[in-house]
Amino acid sequence: MLKLALIGVVVLILVIAFIIIIRNKPDLWFWIFLNLFFDPGGYIGEYMDGKLIGPLNVTDVLVVGMIMCLIFTSINWKVVFEDKFFSGFLLALIIFSAYYFIFYGGVVPYFHNDFDYPTFLLKNRIYAYGLIILICVYLFSLRSLKYFYSVTLATGVICLSLYMITLLTGLNLIPVLKLQREGTEMMRISMGGYGLFDVIFPLALITFLLSRKIKLNLKYTNWLYYGGIVMIITQIITLTRRTQIDIIGTTIIIVLIIAYIFRTGQLSEMFKIIIPAILIIFVLFFTFPKYLGYVTEVAENTFLVITTGKDSEGESEYRVSGTAELEITKEYIRNNLLFGTGYTYLYWGPGYASSPRGDEFALAADAAGEVPIYYLLFGFGIIGAILMVPLYFILAKLFLKLIKLLRLTLMDYLQDPLIIIFSICILMTIATKFTIKLYSLSQDFTGGRFNLAALFIGIGFALYRKINLNFYLTDNKKFMI
Repeated sequence: MLKLALIGVVVLILVIAFIIIIRNKPDLWFWIFLNLFFDPGGYIGEYMDGKLIGPLNVTDVLVVGMIMCLIFTSINWKVVFEDKFFSGFLLALIIFSAYYFIFYGGVVPYFHNDFDYPTFLLKNRIYAYGLIILICVYLFSLRSLKYFYSVTLATGVICLSLYMITLLTGLNLIPVLKLQREGTEMMRISMGGYGLFDVIFPLALITFLLSRKIKLNLKYTNWLYYGGIVMIITQIITLTRRTQIDIIGTTIIIVLIIAYIFRTGQLSEMFKIIIPAILIIFVLFFTFPKYLGYVTEVAENTFLVITTGKDSEGESEYRVSGTAELEITKEYIRNNLLFGTGYTYLYWGPGYASSPRGDEFALAADAAGEVPIYYLLFGFGIIGAILMVPLYFILAKLFLKLIKLLRLTLMDYLQDPLIIIFSICILMTIATKFTIKLYSLSQDFTGGRFNLAALFIGIGFALYRKINLNFYLTDNKKFMI
């Protein structure tokens, strides 16, 4: 009994000490907790399966930490409601969330004899965390993004360095996933988890292109470039078609946005990426020489699949053609057009999924999950899709407002380049949703992916408000909300 009491006292002292530390630097600790929430390197998922004690996950504790940071900052909550643009988005999100928790998770499964609301709430509390992250990120981004930049960069540099050491020496320093492409000698390699630091590549590219135009007063630029190069190589050796499309598409979108903001030629901006592209090829040649050939082969197959529907070996991609299991998915969509099929928990065995609604339904649900735009109608129906449209409409509106405002006020932020860099990054993120990632529409507001979307959406609205307010105060013009 005495031993248990002593342990309790020690734990209490540690908790109090930790609270004092957080209270002294709430901004820094918020961005640390947020980075850890997304499991950089994949350590939590690989070694702990995300769990802490019993049903308590690591993410549950980290969300509590984020809320504590928000409390210690004594932020005025009126700031949220005074921002009509952001509060309008929140209203649309609350309406969709009500449909998500009432109809998608409760009513529809009930009518399909698949009602298990406790399991739904347990598995989807991560969605509710997205609402908390959205508001917290918005409020902390209004204060500053310097800690988000430094913490994410430091996390990325450490994890990427450990990853490269692991691959080149064989030392097991970070979780590594390997999968051989069927019928080939190509080995797909990926890290256990990228956390938030996959944003380092676009940030590095944006910084490089901006540095060719203006003098940037930005800390840790060399580390940013290092992280960007290693991150792009990390993505390349996954040998994933989607990743290749994302890399090329992201690069083009960034170039187009910068060309528009600076009123320069798009072709001249494109030429500026030749040097970093050569550098990446050079590094790849000395680290993973075989992958230069593999990347070319995957790129050829990607082009063929997009243009002809089949790769060089005549194999079709069902996610592009909408065939195979997606035919079953389409049948379920037709039969449940209004409200969709609702939530079901898929139980995974060796190589297959099962559901209380039968194996055929499990096959259709699994296939729909591979192509989120299919799952929008499959899981939520036309009603859910209609309720989601305003969310994407407001995001498109945010893109147009932010790019226009940034073009007008660009020179005001030369001493605070993070405003420019992250604004372009947010513009790129929104643009990809309506172009190269069109297939993933609905993913941003469903399941666990909502947390990541909430992060960038919160930063986007905060940056727009910050720039807009400064524009109003400086030029004494009407507040553009």
